[in-house]
Amino acid sequence: MKKLHIGAIAAVAALTVSACGSSGGDASGDAAAPTGAPIVIGAQAPIKGATAYPQTAYGLEAGVHYVNEVLGGINGRPLEVDVCGGDGSPETSINCANGFVSKNVPLVIDAVDQSMGAAVPILGSAGIPIIGTLAGSFVADAAEYGQAFYFTGPVSFAALASMSALDTMGKTTASLAVNESPTSHAYVDDLIMPIADGMGIDVSVQYPPASGANLNVVAATQLADNPDMAGVIALPEDGCTSLFQALRRQGYEDTILAGSCSQFIDEMGTDAAGIVTQPRLWVPLAKESAPAEVQEQLDIFADAMDAVGYGNELSSRSIYTFAAIVNIAQILSDHGGEITAGTVTDAFKAVKDFPSFAGPTVTCDGQQWPGVATTCNAQAIFFEVQEDGTLRSVDENGYIDLDPSLMPAS
Repeated sequence: MKKLHIGAIAAVAALTVSACGSSGGDASGDAAAPTGAPIVIGAQAPIKGATAYPQTAYGLEAGVHYVNEVLGGINGRPLEVDVCGGDGSPETSINCANGFVSKNVPLVIDAVDQSMGAAVPILGSAGIPIIGTLAGSFVADAAEYGQAFYFTGPVSFAALASMSALDTMGKTTASLAVNESPTSHAYVDDLIMPIADGMGIDVSVQYPPASGANLNVVAATQLADNPDMAGVIALPEDGCTSLFQALRRQGYEDTILAGSCSQFIDEMGTDAAGIVTQPRLWVPLAKESAPAEVQEQLDIFADAMDAVGYGNELSSRSIYTFAAIVNIAQILSDHGGEITAGTVTDAFKAVKDFPSFAGPTVTCDGQQWPGVATTCNAQAIFFEVQEDGTLRSVDENGYIDLDPSLMPAS
């Protein structure tokens, strides 16, 4: 079976990611090679358009490589992922969902695609569960129990986590950027501002366009507010780097909030020291401060990414999709039996105290976050960039519990 390279994925709407033959690299093992009819699952990844995250596709490819070449597939059968390229529009998401239904896939991975919400009613009607590390939209988060399962907290959880990080560090003013979109405004108005107000934090927000933004101007706008903390709520990786560089060039030496961005660290060198990032999982740059079992998992991720030609793309986005693939493969292998949409849903409903890949221990009983049945965990992790470019967990225990009572009433 020919392996299609994801490097060209942005040029097409969908393709199949497979790794049934040997691809070399260090991510190799002694498991028997998978045989028989492949298990084909779907994935909607934001790999097209102005706010594309191609790293999500790289992680998917590496995950398939690892599952097939190291773990021996799922119950001895090879895994394939049919990737539909999201571009941020509901129309594309609907087309992706209809395609998955016509192919009768047993599950669809949400690769943190902001337009995933448009697919929820279609996939829900077909009984096809959505699975991912975290949701790309509020609509996906709000799906009924059994329609979606996410290994970390809901979209709204990130708002509580970021404001809690500011509060923990004693910050009382912040100026933060997020790309212009209706979703961004709703996120800020309905979550960031009420949580910040409740904590006594004064937050101002800039909404640069997804393409063509002058981030030097955004940086100057943030500094005009004289904040305790500048930075982002969320921007693409290149946007984060450009904004942070502009802030440093304009003399800002205080703490910067990086959201889930991480690629700025290599490009900024010592200027990145003190920047706080909040990915959902342990990431490679935090390996030195990670528990031993997580260090091993981070090595697995790095080896697999290198094996498929993306060893320099070890971002939070790529590990999110890689981890989702590995978690899915392990849960379905443990469950055994025929793999259909119904059996996948049953398998995930039965997940209890499952040690997720480079992440928290998860239980998918629909009770982990008030009012959000899709989330399987309610913990957060924060890292601060060190002078040598590594990351260290802000809390010595890594993951910490957050207080859902601080969330605004719906």
